Amino acid sequence: MPESPFERILNARSIAFFGASNNPAKMGSMQMVHLVQDDFKGRVWPIHPKEKEVMGRPAYARVEDLPEVPDLAVLVLPTQIVPEMLEACGRKGIRRAVIISGGFRERGPEGRRLEDQVVEIARRYGIRFVGPNCVGVIHAARNFNITVYPYTLGSGPMGLLSQSGTYVTQVLMYVARQGIRYSQAVSLGNEADLDMVDGIEYLGQDPETKAIALYIEGIGRGRAFLETARRVSLKKPLVAYYVGGTEAGARSGASHTGKMGGNDRIHDHLFRQCGVLRAPSVEALYDWAWALATTPIPKGDRVAIISHSGGPVTSMADACARLGLKVPTFSPKTQAAIAPMLPPTGSTANPVDLTYNRNPGAMTGGIPKAVFASGEVDAFLIHGLGGMSGSGVVGASAAATIGLSPDQIKAFAELSNQGLIELKQDLSCPVVISTFSDPTDAGVSHAMRHDIPVYPTPERAASALAALVRYGRWRAGQKVAQA
Repeated sequence: MPESPFERILNARSIAFFGASNNPAKMGSMQMVHLVQDDFKGRVWPIHPKEKEVMGRPAYARVEDLPEVPDLAVLVLPTQIVPEMLEACGRKGIRRAVIISGGFRERGPEGRRLEDQVVEIARRYGIRFVGPNCVGVIHAARNFNITVYPYTLGSGPMGLLSQSGTYVTQVLMYVARQGIRYSQAVSLGNEADLDMVDGIEYLGQDPETKAIALYIEGIGRGRAFLETARRVSLKKPLVAYYVGGTEAGARSGASHTGKMGGNDRIHDHLFRQCGVLRAPSVEALYDWAWALATTPIPKGDRVAIISHSGGPVTSMADACARLGLKVPTFSPKTQAAIAPMLPPTGSTANPVDLTYNRNPGAMTGGIPKAVFASGEVDAFLIHGLGGMSGSGVVGASAAATIGLSPDQIKAFAELSNQGLIELKQDLSCPVVISTFSDPTDAGVSHAMRHDIPVYPTPERAASALAALVRYGRWRAGQKVAQA
């Protein structure tokens, strides 16, 4: 298969940067600063008509003056001069670009004329580009971030393609609280050249990316989307949040990125045909894609529910039933196997309610391992991780009362989680967690660092697990059909 145009963009080793200066309030400066500060290993050449030096780096008045041909041009410029600067890049021999500048097709006839001019120049020189009207791209493993927001989460297994820059960047604090980390993320903008289909093709081949999240306002190449998404879905999951299916959504998309939305039912059918899971909200988009990127795919729909609290296991069981998941009663043999790990007040039937338990490792290791070995379930929902962090109320109280240090509490929490790590790594056992403790809790943060999906409510955990089951069912059906 030929190299994707995204390959040289996301793996650029040298960049001509248009629009950065020594004025930190300028958008271009806010974007280039991440390349300077975040240990990006490539070469960055600022292009500026007046500045001799930008952020401590020699600046060049014209791209033609650069000592060599860069892999990539990044343009954060006034709309009117973008065509002229792209032409100069073409003459220099640059064949990849990210055009951040807005004010094109999304702003009416004059903007469309300018966008058409940009496309004509790009085609004449063989330039493939992202944008315009986007916020840039992120390749986490390479410390390559040309968006406005800093990316400090580290490299992860979830890829993201978005027709909105906000859902790449402004969400970063939100996804950090979920432990979510990008492999690569692309703000597609107006998709005047490279589009969602190209991005799916690229991330489908990317070994760092285990699942792909899509934010979609409109699909320009419907047949190509269907064929590419179906092919990629057989290898790795795709989750889409589509918002152009209503009159209001389509109207907003047209003014936002120039996208024209389409009939909601048609898109629903399209997604089902190619195995793309359609998320009902942006919350579900990240929830599902993260679970699919980090968790083994269940072989069936039988779920074991384990907690030290009756309320959450009941709401989990109710959510599972509504989502089409089975919560089977364990056999007498399995109940007898786990009974010694529960206090007399506990319930062994499924859901498993430990009530008060002096052995936290039973909930996260001993019981799920015994149940998984029985072959009676395909996946686990566990509620109640954490709650003993030295930074939390219970942890601080314990430290003050019985002399436990925060480090000791952290070590205890991590030891309690060891069973979860073994379930995932050694047994390929699907496990999804919910907890009311936040990521500052030692147990919660430890699980997140090991890419175990953790959600703030039982219902969201159940929803994520249901997405795993639906994807597994679709992929298994495709393999049977192809046999």
